[in-house]
Amino acid sequence: MTASDRSSAAESHSPGRLVETPFEIAARIVETIGPRPPGSIGEAKMAAFLDARLRQAGFRLSAESYRTFRLPGYDGIVFGTLAVIGVISFYWMPLLAILMFAVSAGAAFLTLLYDTVLLAPHIMSQNVVATRAAAGVMRWRLVVLAPLSSPPAVGRRLAAIGYGSLGRIGRTVAAALLLALSITAVTPLPFNLRTWLWYAQSAPAIALLAQGIAALIVQRAPATPGAISYAGALATLIESAARLPRLQHTEVWMIGVGSDTRGAGIDDLLRRYPFEPQQTIFVGLDGIGSGTLCYLAAEGALRPQLADSLLLRLAARVVDSGQAAAKPCVCRCATYAGVLRRRGWRAMGIASLDAQKRIPHRYERSDDLSRLDAEHLDNAVRLVVGLARALDAAP
Repeated sequence: MTASDRSSAAESHSPGRLVETPFEIAARIVETIGPRPPGSIGEAKMAAFLDARLRQAGFRLSAESYRTFRLPGYDGIVFGTLAVIGVISFYWMPLLAILMFAVSAGAAFLTLLYDTVLLAPHIMSQNVVATRAAAGVMRWRLVVLAPLSSPPAVGRRLAAIGYGSLGRIGRTVAAALLLALSITAVTPLPFNLRTWLWYAQSAPAIALLAQGIAALIVQRAPATPGAISYAGALATLIESAARLPRLQHTEVWMIGVGSDTRGAGIDDLLRRYPFEPQQTIFVGLDGIGSGTLCYLAAEGALRPQLADSLLLRLAARVVDSGQAAAKPCVCRCATYAGVLRRRGWRAMGIASLDAQKRIPHRYERSDDLSRLDAEHLDNAVRLVVGLARALDAAP
């Protein structure tokens, strides 16, 4: 990191504002606040820091608390324990075992269908909401989002099994298979075949237990230092707010979202504010700091959601005009924009991706300050600012 990178001049700043580069803002977050688990003191300190910086940029602020769950919860370990107990007791009490398997399969399916948990500690989190009215007649409302917390330091594979959609789908499939094997094993089949069906139940039971243990490890794990995920995104949001002048036809909202990227903070935001769907445009900032800066044409772990067509055209226009360097990409990961697209809102994500099209160092203890690139962060700010100005000029 060169001295010139860290001291690059901003395009414009609000009067009386403490002038810092995006890298310096991110460094303050990583070094002063540190890891920020959902619902923790670290997340609350991040909310206070963001509140102060956005006030300096001339925005109106409100902090809104809400009650949610600390994810992933204890559903997985309960399902796994019931599965193992059921398999062991099946030979002597098959009907009781089948009942346990049916309860586990039904609960796993419902938690997957409604994207919720049954057994998890409650936490208090908050959204930091900053607004600036349009100077003239409002045509657009631009809502820029960034996460306040940092993810658990468990590694990508363990996070996928214990925390992600893949693990919850696998849990549901294993629970359904276990139930099907147990029901088949009590039908009037030859004794040897029924015995082998009993033995076969151990495979999905072990899979359920493994998923539950992975979820328990994620639940207890400390958070990462959170440089790329998501101090870089927050620094980009703060500096973008400072560089943006009051737009003529666009109301600007800058929001730090609490809890995690599974949607609790988004749900609370949408409950409190009945946004007009056609006028409201969401831009989600995810892991930003190194790699290739991308505006995400599609995002989502299992069913990628296409970004809003207007935002894609405007982002391409900003890049083609030389205001920022970025590429259109597809990200198969959980993002705020993906959550919003599934709910029918107009949205697009911005993130830094590595060669495997993943956010670098996510879920890793190595996501520290050394992973951030000053020019990359400044480039992300130029992209957000250019996108906002292009939207303001759109009819």
